Amino acid sequence: MNNNQFLIEDIRQRSSGILEKMNDRTIREFKIKDLDIDNGVYLRDMPVRGSALNGIMTTLKVRKNFTDLSKKMSPEDWHSVAQKLKTAEADTKLYAHIINDDAGIPAVEGVYRFNGGKKRTDDASYQQYVNWICDSLEKTEKNFILKDFTYINRTETIDMTLLNQDSTVDVFGTNIDLWKMGERFTFNGLKFDYAPFFERLVCSNGNTAKEYGFGANVAHTKFNNRRIESVISKAILFGEDTLNEQLQRAVKHLQENNVSIAEFNWFRGFFESRNENGKYDGLLSRFFNDQPFYKAYGVNISEKSRKWKAAANTGINAYDFFNMLTWIASHPGDVRMEKQDRIDMQIHASSLLFKKELDLEDVPTPIEVNYPRITAML
Repeated sequence: MNNNQFLIEDIRQRSSGILEKMNDRTIREFKIKDLDIDNGVYLRDMPVRGSALNGIMTTLKVRKNFTDLSKKMSPEDWHSVAQKLKTAEADTKLYAHIINDDAGIPAVEGVYRFNGGKKRTDDASYQQYVNWICDSLEKTEKNFILKDFTYINRTETIDMTLLNQDSTVDVFGTNIDLWKMGERFTFNGLKFDYAPFFERLVCSNGNTAKEYGFGANVAHTKFNNRRIESVISKAILFGEDTLNEQLQRAVKHLQENNVSIAEFNWFRGFFESRNENGKYDGLLSRFFNDQPFYKAYGVNISEKSRKWKAAANTGINAYDFFNMLTWIASHPGDVRMEKQDRIDMQIHASSLLFKKELDLEDVPTPIEVNYPRITAML
């Protein structure tokens, strides 16, 4: 029996109900002139919202909150503006990703640009993705376990993480701080993403290195069945040979440096921007308390420039900070976070891990310089 046979059966079983439901999903091609922008944005009576609405605004080359102007203009003036916008991009083709909300009402949740230059098919289905993953697991000699398998209903996305049991990395050579490597696949009807996954065993902290992965959607010419099948096969059968060494260098790099207030604030801002109805108030106060910085520097830090904050030391070791971020994103039993936010945080934490230069690197130590007085102009 193949080493991964039980894993393959588990994946197929978990996928079966989701795949049956996905057969009824709707992907529809449309043009900008098909939209109704008079009262919100609608496609044939279906509301366009979330990332889909942002995509429409980008296509129209206006700000994301552009439709707020309708509240400040007369219906006639707004209709005139909306028609002019539609006319400018009237024949621009897009794909609409249509799903039913909790009440069973169809809505457009995603839009993707149409690309007429594609030379290869891009009609891969959820079932094909699962088949390609399982076929590769049958062929590989590596032993994998299923770290995570999640279906995100809002975006109709399957998020699957495989952990390679044969890939232990001793990042410091002490046999204490051990890591496992794996593969993460995220896909729906119009988008596919792959990235290497790392887990620190001492606390089960995970992070996703998207910068070493592959992403595609229907707007990209590289989105085609052959390419995606190849990416899946290569990831599971071969992996990235150089990532072990890169991980060791990246961990040592973080351990030797602190994070700046600017870097700290970026991650604090990640949660602040998603803090609807105060859902992350407790998380922010527990993990991102910035009051010690105000006390230490004796100034109103919020009024300081990005340049100042990038040179201001938090006193927090970068490796400790990274481990805190991944712990938050990997322990739903201890920290309540939405699944998509967990995925995003694991990706952003990896960006810090593999950041080529931290803010506080190559910054001169403050000294007193006795520069000779220039007298020529006196």
